[in-house]
Amino acid sequence: MISDFLSLNLDNMYDAVIGNPPYVVIKNLPSKQRLTARNIIDKHDVQCPNNGSLWFPFVLHSIPAIKPNGRLAFVLPFEITHARYAYGLWKILSQHFSNLSIYRIYEDFFPNVDVETVLLFAEGKGGKTSSVEYYIYNTVNDLLKNNAAQRQQIALQNILNNDKPFISTLLTSAQRQLLQRIKKHNIVTPIIKSCKFKIGYVSADKNYFHPNADVVKHYSIPQRNLHPAILNSKELNGCSGIGIDVSAGECASNLYYPKKITKGDRLYIQSGEIKGVHQRYKCRQRDPWYITPNLEVPDVILSVFGEMPKLVINKGQYVVSNSLLCGDLRNTAAKQLLCRWYNSLTLLSLELNVHSLGGGSFVIIPGEADRLEIVDNIPQQKISAIYSQLNATVKKLGVEAAYILGDRLVLQEIFGLSDNDLKIIREAIHLLKNWRTPAKRRQE
Repeated sequence: MISDFLSLNLDNMYDAVIGNPPYVVIKNLPSKQRLTARNIIDKHDVQCPNNGSLWFPFVLHSIPAIKPNGRLAFVLPFEITHARYAYGLWKILSQHFSNLSIYRIYEDFFPNVDVETVLLFAEGKGGKTSSVEYYIYNTVNDLLKNNAAQRQQIALQNILNNDKPFISTLLTSAQRQLLQRIKKHNIVTPIIKSCKFKIGYVSADKNYFHPNADVVKHYSIPQRNLHPAILNSKELNGCSGIGIDVSAGECASNLYYPKKITKGDRLYIQSGEIKGVHQRYKCRQRDPWYITPNLEVPDVILSVFGEMPKLVINKGQYVVSNSLLCGDLRNTAAKQLLCRWYNSLTLLSLELNVHSLGGGSFVIIPGEADRLEIVDNIPQQKISAIYSQLNATVKKLGVEAAYILGDRLVLQEIFGLSDNDLKIIREAIHLLKNWRTPAKRRQE
C-alpha cells in the first residue's frame, strides 16, 4: 500500500517499525501535510517549532503503532541528540520503551548527504528507561560485526540538560582526564559570568535599511539618521587590518534610523513603500515601520560562523545585525575578556557546546554561547602586554594565529599547562572537528 504514513491510524498493529523519514522542515510542507504533522505533535503534547524537521512527527506517530514488547528503528539526523525540540521526544521514548540506543558511525555511509545521520533503536515497548546506550563504530563493517569502538551509557537527564553528551563521550580517556583536571583546578569558568551574548537587530530588508553612499547622497539623508553598523563577519574581519577591537570608521556600513524626518527622509521612506518594504513581516509589526527596534550598542562583538570565531571590542560604538552576536559585559573589563578568549581551551569548548549545520559548519547561537567555558581571570598586570600581542597578531597573521599565541601567553605562562597538555587539547579539537565534518571523514 502506498499512502501518507502520518495520515494512517496504526495503533497496536506492528511488532516493529523501521524508517528513514524525510528531513524536511515542517513549515515548508504543503498546508494539508503541515496540518497533519502539527496534529500529531499536538496529540502527543510536545513542542516542535515550525522550523523543526518532519522526522520528529514520524517518530512520534510510530510509537502507538507498535505492539507491547515491540521495537522501532530509524535513520535520523544527528540533531536528535542535541536539538531542544527533541527533548520532548526523548521523554516520550523513555516512558514507552525499556531500552533506547543511538548508533553513530565515523565512516560516512551517506556520502551524498551533508547531514550526519545516526541510528535510533527503541526496544521493549511498554517499558521505561532513564538512560540511552551509545554505540560508536569506526566503519559500517564494524557495525555489521558489532565491533564497537566505544560503548557508553548516557543518562537521559544529561540529554535534557543540554550537556551534549553524544559529543563529549567521543573524547579519549586522556582527553577527558585532562579536562577534569583543568576544571578541578578552576582554570576554566563559564563565560556567562563575564559576558552575556544575544543576537543583533533584525532590519527586515538588508538593502533598504543599509543604504550605500550613493543612495544617501541622492536622498540627502542626514548623518544623524544613520547609525554606524556592522552587518556580518566579512565586515568584522575587514580588509583594513582590523584587530581584536574595531574603532569608529573602520567599518563603512550604516543602519537607516531616522530620528528627525527631513524632506529627503520622507522621499526615502516613500521609496521604501513603493518597493513594498513596509509590507515585510517584521516591518508590519513596527510603528512606524521604518524604525528598527531593539537597537543596542554591545560591548563586544562575536562572529557567528566558522571554526575560528573572532571576538572584538566595540570601540566604534557600532550597532550589530543578527548575523553576529552582541556581548554585554558582566563584572569584567573588555580587554580581560579578550585575553581570556584567544586560546585552544576556548576552541575545545566551542567543539563541545556548539552545533553545526550541514557540512559541519559552525553556527553559534546565544544559548550555546552561554554554555562556553573560558579560562579564569588573568592577573591585571599581564593584560596590557597580552592584549597588545594578540591584537598585533590578528592584524598581521589572522585570527587562528592569535589562538595559537594565546596557548603560550595564557595557557602555559599563566596557567602552567605543559606542552603535552596542549597537544592533548589540540588532538581533542581535531578529533571532534573530524566527527562533525563529513568532508574530513570522507578523505580518510
